Amino acid sequence: MIEFYFATENDHKIEEANAALERFKIKTEKLTNFEKIEIQHPDLQEIASTALTLIIQKHQERIIVEDSGLFVHALNGFPGPFSSQTFDSIGVEGILKLLQGAKTRKAEFRSAVAFGFKGEILSTFSSVTEGNIAMEPRGQGGFGFDPIFTPMWTQKTFAEMSLKEKSVYSHRAKALTKLALWYLNYSKQKSSQVKK
Repeated sequence: MIEFYFATENDHKIEEANAALERFKIKTEKLTNFEKIEIQHPDLQEIASTALTLIIQKHQERIIVEDSGLFVHALNGFPGPFSSQTFDSIGVEGILKLLQGAKTRKAEFRSAVAFGFKGEILSTFSSVTEGNIAMEPRGQGGFGFDPIFTPMWTQKTFAEMSLKEKSVYSHRAKALTKLALWYLNYSKQKSSQVKK
């Protein structure tokens, strides 16, 4: 079993990562004793990479940093990279209030994953899940804006889905899957170079 360490305080993200990576025989553990600095930037990859740059200077493990955001079309992409702060300040109800009378409820969740090992950033991966903002919160699962986001091709919000079902649609699961496929190929190449 390969181990990745996730630099996050969010246990939900760890659960989602393990659900997404299990089939690749990759297990995710929570990284402890780290300081994460999140810069203010419109690009999620830049936020994740900058945070990882500081963390990998003090850790030798395989480390993941992930940043994500909800981008609502009618709000010109708000809250975007500021989703966590927005959730803490106005919550789900605040977004629904801002969308009263909006002509479109289209939105997308974006995720960016930065991956590093032994003090070096090796790669970044990103993904998008398109969908709509529901008329009201539904479901008890997930976290953050999950109760109001309905991915395309389903009527359920993320909060109404099981962890396994959410992994099929999740922006985070898609980005982590890209990482897993890349890493397994990278490891194979490294081991063949060593044999030569």
